[in-house]
Amino acid sequence: MAFFKSGDDKFEQGNEFIKRKEYDKARAAFNKALSKGTKESEVARIMIALLDLRGNNTAAVYGSAADLLGNSGELEVEFGLFTIKCSKLAAECKACAAEINALNMQMNSAEALKARAEALFAAAMMFQSQIGPNTLIIPEVYDSAKTTGIQKASALMAEGNENMAESVALEDPKRAAEYFQTALNYRRQIGDTSAEARIDQKIRQYSKAAACWICGREATGETIHFVSMPTDVTPLQMKSKQSSPLPSIGNSASIYVCKACYVAISKRADSIALQYHNAAMAEMRNMEARLNQKINSVNSRIR
Repeated sequence: MAFFKSGDDKFEQGNEFIKRKEYDKARAAFNKALSKGTKESEVARIMIALLDLRGNNTAAVYGSAADLLGNSGELEVEFGLFTIKCSKLAAECKACAAEINALNMQMNSAEALKARAEALFAAAMMFQSQIGPNTLIIPEVYDSAKTTGIQKASALMAEGNENMAESVALEDPKRAAEYFQTALNYRRQIGDTSAEARIDQKIRQYSKAAACWICGREATGETIHFVSMPTDVTPLQMKSKQSSPLPSIGNSASIYVCKACYVAISKRADSIALQYHNAAMAEMRNMEARLNQKINSVNSRIR
């Protein structure tokens, strides 16, 4: 009976651990097999790379796996019940790395949003062209998830179009609404009903046009170039003729005000509020001083 296992024995032991889903033990066994000089060294390295793709991976992990798997070409390996072709998994890892890099990009300006959208579109094309209707390998192996390349591409295209919408919203709200409509179509393709209400509201807001109740200027894009303000509109005002064919009244309790008038009113209100605040604070300090003076007077009498 052999007390010390050879590199090939450790390699087989690693395969047995994978069948039992004892992945940490499997990784240790394949590492030991490499240190002992197994003749299956290439496959052992591939198995370690596969095991490293569990959980929340970084772009760097996917990139390293893609490089290793790409060098193995059309080689196929047995991973538990799965037969995995290295070239196919390499393509998946490249697409996943591109996805993560895109999702981690900044969204703090119109230019940044546009750059992020273009990166998401590029990642989506990788999933669509290189994986297509086939199921992604890693999610299926570790989570039994049946996600296709087309589904992944649609999700990325949806988010990319949302980013493009926000990047142009300030200068062209109607165009932003068109991007949101495209995003909504992609969400519907993958059955993402949770996003439909949010995007549909954006479409209605960004495509809406109104005339300012105060200055009469016309604007497109609710929340961007005009807002709804609460007020009381009388029945007579509701019926009165407007200077613009666009509505300036939301309902009997609200009017539309362009962003310039709204900000001007807000700033003036803040200025008035600050004056009252400063006056109130000054009076409180005076009152505190008078109170302290009386307390000191009482204390001196007691002494």
